Amino acid sequence: MKPDSPVRLLSIGEFSAATQLSPKALRLYDEQRILQPARILSSSGYRYYGNDQVALGRLIRKLRDMNLPLADVTRFVQADRRGAEHVLIQFAGELDRRYARDKRTLQTALLLLRASKPSDSIAVVERTRPAMTVVVYPFMADRLHFYERLRSERETAAAALTSAGLRPELLSYCRLINPLSDDEAQVELLIPVDPAFSLPDDMTFRQLTQASCAAIDITASAHGGDFSAPVDALFDWFDRRGYRAVDVPWLARMDQAEGLRTEVLWVYQAHSDTESPP
Repeated sequence: MKPDSPVRLLSIGEFSAATQLSPKALRLYDEQRILQPARILSSSGYRYYGNDQVALGRLIRKLRDMNLPLADVTRFVQADRRGAEHVLIQFAGELDRRYARDKRTLQTALLLLRASKPSDSIAVVERTRPAMTVVVYPFMADRLHFYERLRSERETAAAALTSAGLRPELLSYCRLINPLSDDEAQVELLIPVDPAFSLPDDMTFRQLTQASCAAIDITASAHGGDFSAPVDALFDWFDRRGYRAVDVPWLARMDQAEGLRTEVLWVYQAHSDTESPP
């Protein structure tokens, strides 16, 4: 039986050359407990790495070359083989979504450069939002996980309302308080309820008056939390008519026989209006 090869210690300069990771990056990975030296001399503080760590160092370099976030690199290194593969599969999905998002943004930029309004090709319909009583559920979500969080909050809220003896409607709204991005932003889930029932004190309710709004159907493209295109189209639509946008854009979702219908809508005020709807 062939004996195991002895582990040879490499200085940080040698290890840097072998892995193409800079000494500065290696010190950061040490602090983050991603790739720690095999030995640190107490007298001088010099770092030494084992030659058996070179493969991991090169793998980390590849992960960083493809812009895998440092937090995900940490998850990757600390996970078993199956967990590490899951991290990469998740990142691959995010790359696909980012590519599609960047491609749409590029196309919009080209249209703007050519002085063409991208909103011209998006159908805007006028609606009247009825007066209603809604229960309000604030929550936080980022662009990537928005629909997943919205569905979870909707299910939790519907269960609580049913338990309280209220009748939540199939239609629900999400008030987009802040534009969704890669960081979490605050939004509000609004679920209409029958005001004839007694409203519990431990829930937040809001009375909404009837209001004019413009809406864009995004059912076919409702897969990610990027609403910039329909929001831009609605704002341009208001601007061409001299209308004033009121409050912030909303997302409306309704379960129908043919499936889930999704719209982005925005309340507006025309010049003839004397009061702004809430």
